[in-house]
Amino acid sequence: MRRMRWATWVAALALAALTSARPAVGDVTSDQAAAILQYPFVYVEDSHAVTEGFDLYTDTVIQISNVSDAAVDVHCFWENANAHCTNTGDVCFFADECCTESSLGCGVCFPSWNETDFRFRLTPRQPLAWLAGEGLTQFPLTGIGHSVGPDGSSNAGSRIPAVPEDPFIGLLKCVAVDPETGSPVDRNVLKGEATLEFVEDVDSMDAPSAAGFIPPIDVAEYNAVGILAHPGANNGDNVLDLGPDGEGEYNGCPNVWILNHFFDLVVDPVNQTIHQTGLVIVPCTEDILHQIPGAAVVQYLVYNEFEQRFSTSRPFDCQQALPISLIDTTDETRSIFSAGVAGTVTGQTRFTSVAGSGLLAVAIEGDVADGSALTAAFNVHFQGDRDQPDTIILP
Repeated sequence: MRRMRWATWVAALALAALTSARPAVGDVTSDQAAAILQYPFVYVEDSHAVTEGFDLYTDTVIQISNVSDAAVDVHCFWENANAHCTNTGDVCFFADECCTESSLGCGVCFPSWNETDFRFRLTPRQPLAWLAGEGLTQFPLTGIGHSVGPDGSSNAGSRIPAVPEDPFIGLLKCVAVDPETGSPVDRNVLKGEATLEFVEDVDSMDAPSAAGFIPPIDVAEYNAVGILAHPGANNGDNVLDLGPDGEGEYNGCPNVWILNHFFDLVVDPVNQTIHQTGLVIVPCTEDILHQIPGAAVVQYLVYNEFEQRFSTSRPFDCQQALPISLIDTTDETRSIFSAGVAGTVTGQTRFTSVAGSGLLAVAIEGDVADGSALTAAFNVHFQGDRDQPDTIILP
């Protein structure tokens, strides 16, 4: 049953774009071109997820554009955040999914992390898009004949593999690199978006009408999180320094994140939907060379409408993608993020890393009722500059 609740929430996960109006040190951006792009949530489930009342086929469309007049190579990494059962090896979200009726008994839903890297070339002003579950093998500019960009460049030699596992819950990181050497470059030329597509299985529908039938589809788009490079600061090696105070090769990560939200399990009196807020957090620091995911301990300060304060903390590595009412407990009704405990309809949560890596975050609000889900994206604000540096080590 918990798997059903997870799948229902994921169907509601229209991730909000991070907003940043000021291009100062310590900022991340969603509306400017950058040298590093982070897509914090990528979800693929090719085998239909059977949830409460509907079957879904889910994939994520990745879009990336080169906004400059010169070609740029992009080095990207699928980061697989799936957990697996220790007894069967199957992907799991909750411990009870690892209990079988066979002699294998119950295993442990053990977290894991691995990455798959790939590289491709974007010609001047070129946009590119692909499905995460399919990858891309046929590029628009082959380099043969007149199939080239404005400066004669092409996508020849590029490859984009599909995500390595189904289902896949993870993230995508992309870095601008030099077309000749493959070294990171201080070119803020990449802009990206991701679109989560939830398509109801046609086989579970009623017969098509005479006019034809278009299956229901829910889409949710967010902008990739951009980290800007400081012009002239890049030394060309594969250790990327993020902040602080303008000292790094790239902007640093924010210090405090501020999330305004409905408390979970609030029932809308008009349409009787149940509100649930989802939060996705990913680390700023990662050692991809040695296959060590970023990790942090996150402290949450939660305020209700009467300014009463609650607090909790939780460690994570690689990625945390949860309804907020599962951050502090496995029983949503007893969570400090639930309306029954908080005592008000809305509130504010301020969260920060108190140990380990800095954070990047995106959030959404989902309305769930009668086995279906509607989503509404909203912004996660941030405040201040993190006073500790973060580092991304590339292979």
